[in-house]
Amino acid sequence: MKASYLGAMGYSERHLFPDSWPIPPAYHDPQLSVQSYQDGMAECEFAEEMGFEWISFSEHHYSGRIATGNPAVMAAAVAERCKKVKLAMLGPLLPLNNPVRIAEEMGMLDNISEGRLIMGFLRGTPNEDQVYGVNPAEGRARLFEGMDLIRKALTEPQPFSWEGRYYQFRTVSVWPRPVQQPMPPTIMATRSDDTVKYAADNGLGLGVSFVPVEQMERITDKYFTWCREAGWEPQPDQVVYRGSIYLAETDQEAKDWLNGLDGGEPRRAIALDPNVARVVQAARAGEEFDLRRVLAGSPQGDVVGRSLGINFLGSPDTIARRMKAFHDRCGVGVMDLFFQQPGLTHAEVMGEIELFGKEVIPRIREF
Repeated sequence: MKASYLGAMGYSERHLFPDSWPIPPAYHDPQLSVQSYQDGMAECEFAEEMGFEWISFSEHHYSGRIATGNPAVMAAAVAERCKKVKLAMLGPLLPLNNPVRIAEEMGMLDNISEGRLIMGFLRGTPNEDQVYGVNPAEGRARLFEGMDLIRKALTEPQPFSWEGRYYQFRTVSVWPRPVQQPMPPTIMATRSDDTVKYAADNGLGLGVSFVPVEQMERITDKYFTWCREAGWEPQPDQVVYRGSIYLAETDQEAKDWLNGLDGGEPRRAIALDPNVARVVQAARAGEEFDLRRVLAGSPQGDVVGRSLGINFLGSPDTIARRMKAFHDRCGVGVMDLFFQQPGLTHAEVMGEIELFGKEVIPRIREF
């Protein structure tokens, strides 16, 4: 199993944000913002040094918690600092974007990184449709058509026209071509049956975020079944799980930190939104929960990292054991991890990256 670091580039004073979306620009300080991006890129560099094999990027808008409205720009900057890791675009919100423009960005990134790009696409939360005025009812159909267009744009050797339901182009002729032929490895970030089946039918990987292992297992069981029916077998790197992590030297230290978010006096004045509290309770009870209700850019509030039922909480032993369950039960080959929890300083995140690299990565590599 491989480890991936989610390059969220969170604003350093994100713990002071209101539990709402969008985050008012009045909270932005230019100097803090510049330093936050520098800190985030330093975390990516250190993650590479400590043995993480992927750095991932996601598109979110009107937020300082995951401050990557254009993940391609962020990936290009990190590509110049990190020379070995895969750059995983997990990923652009396809219904919000021009698919030809996305194909061009993917081609450029694969060239800039000398063939280290992993492509990933997702639907996104419905509220983010309003950022660019997309009709939420069209989101899923736009995702499928956009995926078909991107795949053709990156593999077709001659100019072509496209007359679809949502996209019409007289001429498509994408430059530069990807270094990886016929195109970079591609993952669909989803949990919906129709999108999971699209991934299986088209030989694409699967990415699932923030659900318990039991729910993930039900999703991957369908995926592997449909892959077999389509005549192929996914490789380990094609099954990705994105989770939220808080790592400490001991389980008790990790629990003390979580209790500070969930009822105690947090170190940096972090209030817990009621929606998040319900998710935390469900996670602790072993019940299903849907973190799309409380993730970055959700209608209930942009509260990524504000406890949100941390998927991996505890010591290196505990976290390695829980990751093994995802490997054994779900076939997960890559763990994509959100470290920038609320109230943590850059130095504290760096400490977690170091501890994870020294104590967890050697264990999960054996899975």
